[in-house]
Amino acid sequence: MKRLVEGILVAGCVVAASSLCGCSSAARGALGDGNAAAFPPDSAGNDADSPDDADSSLGPSPSGQCTQAALVLVASDAGDDGGDDGGLECGTAGVADLVAADTAFAMAFLPVALVDDGAIAENAVVSPYSVSSAMMMVDVGAEGETQSQIESVLSLPGNGAAEASASSGLVCALQAAGSSNGNSLSIANSLWGQQGVSFEAPFLDVLATGYGAPLQTVDFAGNPTAAVATINAWVSQATQGTISSPLGSQDITELTRLVAVNAVYFKGTWAMGFNPSMTSPRPFTLANGKPTTVSTMSGLISAGVGATSALLVVELPYRASSGSSLAMDILMPTGGSAGLAAFESALTPATLSSALASLHGRFMYTIQMPKFSFGTRIELQPVLAALGMSDVFERGVADLSGMDGAMDLYLAAVVQQAMVEVDEQGTVAAAVTAGSSGCALIAVEPPPPVQIDRPFFFLIRDTGNGAIVFMGQVVDPGE
Repeated sequence: MKRLVEGILVAGCVVAASSLCGCSSAARGALGDGNAAAFPPDSAGNDADSPDDADSSLGPSPSGQCTQAALVLVASDAGDDGGDDGGLECGTAGVADLVAADTAFAMAFLPVALVDDGAIAENAVVSPYSVSSAMMMVDVGAEGETQSQIESVLSLPGNGAAEASASSGLVCALQAAGSSNGNSLSIANSLWGQQGVSFEAPFLDVLATGYGAPLQTVDFAGNPTAAVATINAWVSQATQGTISSPLGSQDITELTRLVAVNAVYFKGTWAMGFNPSMTSPRPFTLANGKPTTVSTMSGLISAGVGATSALLVVELPYRASSGSSLAMDILMPTGGSAGLAAFESALTPATLSSALASLHGRFMYTIQMPKFSFGTRIELQPVLAALGMSDVFERGVADLSGMDGAMDLYLAAVVQQAMVEVDEQGTVAAAVTAGSSGCALIAVEPPPPVQIDRPFFFLIRDTGNGAIVFMGQVVDPGE
């Protein structure tokens, strides 16, 4: 019999514009050796008061899941139109270029967002894809230097309007890869505007038809509390209740004029999982070299395993019926390396591609992997500004005139909230023939265990087109 493990990831990004920078300050949650023979056995800026504890807005979540919400708030210096309600069109044109752009942004985003003064402080999970998706919607209404900075930081091949079809094509591809054989991946955008404010028709039409985000109106000015409740309810529904309150009362004021939201939800089941009866306390070496003991899963798993001179690479696939599928990739610097912070700081699309290229197909291994669960809330204005996207946050400088025809809008904040939970579900599925994967299980001696027992970096990605949906770091699985 085969045991299954479920994994759920949810992400959301909200962008809001108002005349006040009413955004909460960053409250970032945190996202051994014995692997020498891990190869096949055969020959084949302006902070407001701190928000409540990030965990308080994370609803109950099933085992092995990840949820994320990111908020972009746009503000106005000034004291309803509805766009076309068209839907997303699925196509392949431009998707590969957009995936490359998203990967470049993710690799630039990673060290700025997660590495603190050259060190790794805590567990963390983020979705650069969600941030990029939300900021692409902002870029549709940006002009001049503001537009140039957004597109440069996101590494976009073209502006937000020109890339709308590629964005919708990528959404279709990801949802097809992540929503088969019992898995569920949903990606949703929404746009919320102040009642009675006139927004430019081209801006609204592109967001409605290209990003699936037709304008919905609320009364930020007259009742910001109700507006917060309405948007939070949408996010909760889009993330299956795993993120229930990404916006707080401090995030929305009577001067807020526009909120753009991107939400990503993924619930996946390992192709092969871990028997809960095999889970036990095992050693884990922290970044400072101090040993600790954490709850560790263990099982005979069909996985991809590879290595470089200083890195162990493990790929655990999620179930798929056909075609491409999603997988979790774990990249763990080994004991003799410079460590996780140095690895993440030096990571580029090329070095990531090289590490993943070391994977040797999929064979049966005994995988020993910690269980982990944590949440992250991060204020992204300083991160994006450090990467070169500063004008859009500066009152009187930001040019978002493509949204309302004036120079009165700027981004008050970009906030992302995420949650990840990975453990063994223990669900029993139908028996599977051992030889169905094409691997002949005739080795006289099993391969040594693959031990994930040091701080590591992880990705959730589409193995078909390479798109990264989530990424994070596990520094101490026991926290």
